[in-house]
Amino acid sequence: MAGKHVVTANKEVIAKHGVDLLALAGERGLHLRYEAAVGGGMPLIAPLERDLVVNRINGIYAIINGTTNYILSRMSLDGVDFAEVLAQAQKLGYAEANPKNDIEGIDAAYKLAIMATLAFQSEVRPEQIYCEGISRLTAQDFRYACELGYAIKLLAIAKRSEAGIEARVHPAFVPNDGFLAQVNGVFNAVLIDGDLTGQVTFTGKGAGPLPTSSAVVADVLAIGRDMAIPTSAPTFIRKAGYGVMPMDEVTTRYYIRLSAVDQPGILAQIAHTLGVHNISIASAIQKQADVRAQVAEIVIMTHPACEQEMQRALGELQELPGVQEIGNFVRIED
Repeated sequence: MAGKHVVTANKEVIAKHGVDLLALAGERGLHLRYEAAVGGGMPLIAPLERDLVVNRINGIYAIINGTTNYILSRMSLDGVDFAEVLAQAQKLGYAEANPKNDIEGIDAAYKLAIMATLAFQSEVRPEQIYCEGISRLTAQDFRYACELGYAIKLLAIAKRSEAGIEARVHPAFVPNDGFLAQVNGVFNAVLIDGDLTGQVTFTGKGAGPLPTSSAVVADVLAIGRDMAIPTSAPTFIRKAGYGVMPMDEVTTRYYIRLSAVDQPGILAQIAHTLGVHNISIASAIQKQADVRAQVAEIVIMTHPACEQEMQRALGELQELPGVQEIGNFVRIED
């Protein structure tokens, strides 16, 4: 309303209202710049607005929250559980006193909404993004992940498909020999897959006063240059009819960890229940968890399956007489 250019690092405002605010700024010949809202000092917004704009972006795979990446890295390297590492992260200042936005994936969802809107030229709102945090992960999950050749990361994923845009934030198994598995501590990383460029990657500290100030001052200087030599202000490009898919329709692979009575036929019952929902087992590991109680821990890796069918199968597995507990399930991104 004041007729001024704006530079902001507020990811929530841009994720929820960026499309409308940019349209309003464009109508008035003003700039709204927000490079620091996603990835701190990592250049992400400018490449998506300009350098990659001629590409058909097929997917974004991002570790975009330093707090959760620090926690997951420590859980993996030190073999400790979530609550202990969270307390350490808070003591070191990496996690807020109320860490909900970070550990529940909300912060990552805001950032993914911004990147996906730019990448797919179609508005993706935060409430359309499936969001799942990291608090259910245990040291056991990291031990099995390592044994199976994977790391566990909180991923922000946006993919283009014939059915629409997949947009989701959740913990995921990623191959140990892949780029994202090597990103540890408070560092962020984003992999963008374009049809012309192929895979391009960005990595760096996603927060902190110095990286954020770098992005903010760069935006201020860009506006200053435009005031001297006017150019068109960047804006979102809207393409109608390309919506966000419901999470139920997503297809991916899964890791399932459960406790069951160690008796003949239990694996067959589990396999049958999964098979009813068109879920095929890729591998299974059974280990004695409690000899006295005759309880075994079973770890299953599946072939690609529909999310809706997996959720139904998990509900039915929980009701099997021999199954004591569904310890965890995590999606796999190969």
